[in-house]
Amino acid sequence: MAANGQTAVLTTADWTEGELAALETVEDFLPDQVREGTVLRATDVHKRFGGVQALRGASIEVPAHSFVGLIGPNGSGKSTLFDVLNGFTTPDQGTVEAFGQDVTRKQAWDRAKLGMSRTFQANHIDLDLTVLDNLLAGAYLNVRGGVVASVLGFPAVRADQKRANEVARAVARLLDLEPLLEVRAGSLNFGAQRRIEIGRSLMSRPRLLLLDEPSAGMDATEASHLLMLVKRLQTDLGLAVLLIEHFVRMVLDNCGSVTAIAAGQIIASGPPDVVAASAAVQTAYLGVSADA
Repeated sequence: MAANGQTAVLTTADWTEGELAALETVEDFLPDQVREGTVLRATDVHKRFGGVQALRGASIEVPAHSFVGLIGPNGSGKSTLFDVLNGFTTPDQGTVEAFGQDVTRKQAWDRAKLGMSRTFQANHIDLDLTVLDNLLAGAYLNVRGGVVASVLGFPAVRADQKRANEVARAVARLLDLEPLLEVRAGSLNFGAQRRIEIGRSLMSRPRLLLLDEPSAGMDATEASHLLMLVKRLQTDLGLAVLLIEHFVRMVLDNCGSVTAIAAGQIIASGPPDVVAASAAVQTAYLGVSADA
């Protein structure tokens, strides 16, 4: 990869020996992943903002070890549903369950403690920090002690910091960021910055990743590269991933199941080919029935 953060198109080849070692380091760092059942479920969710009914009985499930896509036209309610799932927005009606617990009224940070991590459509990284420091910022909850303990150099704190550094470098290798570790994030292109944000989410030790339009601002080639990376990581690390993405074709190509929303209601859910063929989905995106 060039120093400006540009990347070559990723193939479907197996991980290299170095990447496999990095993958093992990251896997050892993550908590035990949920292997069966449902990790996230929203049921009959309603949400109104003033005179706008943003959600009208929306329901969605994310099974363990799955890659689920959420699609919908602009204004369909997908971002509101995402915020309800994450805890940024409280529904007027309905329930949200994460890892078997009712989290409907729990704050976002409480859900994060359960293993839910989210990226945002707009970058939330610190552009003045290096790539490495941005990644390490994601691990702050996993380093014991506070500022005083860090300054005093307690052994347990030093051990946690060393481990976080090792994992950050492993994450960087897996996300094609390794040559850029000491580069200021603000000097990189948008694609590299998006990978930093995903890497920082991995550093928070998630069991569920919520990715909010991770390819926003990218061209089709960059977006394809990123989603392929995410899919490989999801599969090999055993994560559950829920993805909002405006490149619908890439959602259909990469996700194991897809849920479509329009006017605040779920209009289709299931395997990508079934959702793509749905008359309701065709109407929502094209204004015509699939049978027309």
